[in-house]
Amino acid sequence: MKLFFTTVMGLMLYANASAQQIQLDSLDAQIHQLIKDFDIPGLSIGVVRNDSLLFSKGYGNLEITKDEKVNENTIFGIGSISKSFTALTLGILVDEGKIDWDDKVKTYLPYFELYAPYVTDNFTIRDVLTHRSGLKDVSGGTLWYHSDYTREEIIKRLKYLEPVSGFREKPAYQNVMYVVASEIVKTVSGMSWDNFVKTRVFDPLKMDNTTSLSAEREANSNLAQPHIWNEDYEKVAIEQEKGDNLAPGGFIYSSSNDMSNYMRMLLNNGVIGNDTIVSPAIINEIFKPQIIYPIMGAPFNNEFTSYGFGWWLTPKNGHKIIEHSGGIDGMAANLVMIKDMNLGFVILTNEAEEPATFLLTAKILEKLLDDKSYDLYSRIKDWRDANLKEHKESPLTIAKTPKTKPSLNIQQYAGKYSDRMYGDILIDHTEGGGLEISFSHSAVFKGKLEHWHYDTFKIDWDDIRIPDGFLTFNFNAKREILGFSIDQENLLDVDFGELNILKNKN
Repeated sequence: MKLFFTTVMGLMLYANASAQQIQLDSLDAQIHQLIKDFDIPGLSIGVVRNDSLLFSKGYGNLEITKDEKVNENTIFGIGSISKSFTALTLGILVDEGKIDWDDKVKTYLPYFELYAPYVTDNFTIRDVLTHRSGLKDVSGGTLWYHSDYTREEIIKRLKYLEPVSGFREKPAYQNVMYVVASEIVKTVSGMSWDNFVKTRVFDPLKMDNTTSLSAEREANSNLAQPHIWNEDYEKVAIEQEKGDNLAPGGFIYSSSNDMSNYMRMLLNNGVIGNDTIVSPAIINEIFKPQIIYPIMGAPFNNEFTSYGFGWWLTPKNGHKIIEHSGGIDGMAANLVMIKDMNLGFVILTNEAEEPATFLLTAKILEKLLDDKSYDLYSRIKDWRDANLKEHKESPLTIAKTPKTKPSLNIQQYAGKYSDRMYGDILIDHTEGGGLEISFSHSAVFKGKLEHWHYDTFKIDWDDIRIPDGFLTFNFNAKREILGFSIDQENLLDVDFGELNILKNKN
């Protein structure tokens, strides 16, 4: 799940030891206003400082059309904040002397293979955690998004992903590499990563409502439902994505109370109460810059940030900002810590509209630090309102091209196609004489094909979360179908451009 870290990184702090406490009544009123202005179905926040919980509260509803209220124990998807838990599980094993950060991945996963033998043989645990594989941003999204592939099956298909830069040359954010990390934990510990993170992290931190398993999540009656905009620009609830195969990289569900305990432990160098989860040396390594990301841009003009093990790290005015945001279908989250101030906060929402979490982050910082430079509310609200008004009044439409005919009879396009990384993709006949597409391992990718122009068809996907796309068949000189390509707006981390879809030979 791709992180919009450049947005969150804009919230760099100017703070000092006399930073004020939150005025809780004022913050409460601001949150209610935010919920109203940004149509937020539900939200929960937690703020900690000096090993104490300052503020934890839920707002709004679990689902937009139902009167079930969010509270501080409501669970939301935390998205890519999940990566920090996976880094911590590896850190526990390092602490116990069972692995080293610079061990080769193939030592633990002999089936691990990337695009080149040298990269495969030299890829380390440190490389897994720091986004320097040479692959493009969020590569491999089609392998996990709503798919039935297991974690091991995902890893075995990584060898087909094409690099866009040299190994360790520059960073490009990844999700699938944290799946690799979780399977190392499984191999070394002898238990699933899910069981390890529960017994070694969730349980001792009393994160009783936190889980990486969809079955446990769905059994929790205090579960927030995800929301997105529909075609009429109304917010509607959607089905939760199962997400078990990418839980180590993006599908832990947690509450503001539970995440507050997590922040307290991290800010206290691995200790909470009388329990030591991990040593200060491991916390220091997790929070140490490992690779540099340039992120210059107005209005904040941050020269750079860096990535540690599952955390963005940015120096600002003598402070070190530790943070990660997360987004999955219909959910958004953000966690920020200022370690030298022993302060942190988490925001969880059941909608994916990014400005809302951004502005609440800014408002909390404004209250905590008494710094008006973070008062961006009016500017961003005005931009959002204008953008939404434009879409509602002039919905995006694609002009119909002059009527043309396909090269073949419609039925001749049907058949079994495949991509060597993903697997089979089917074009089938429909009862009405048309065509439909379906991905063999991802039920969410199913839709009707409507002829558009020559050998291009419009894809009307069945699932509301997937915008319409286009499919174009390609031919050889004999006018035999070779395969097809998909021109589709990227969906979360799914990039159909990574696929080389060919027709199977009979």
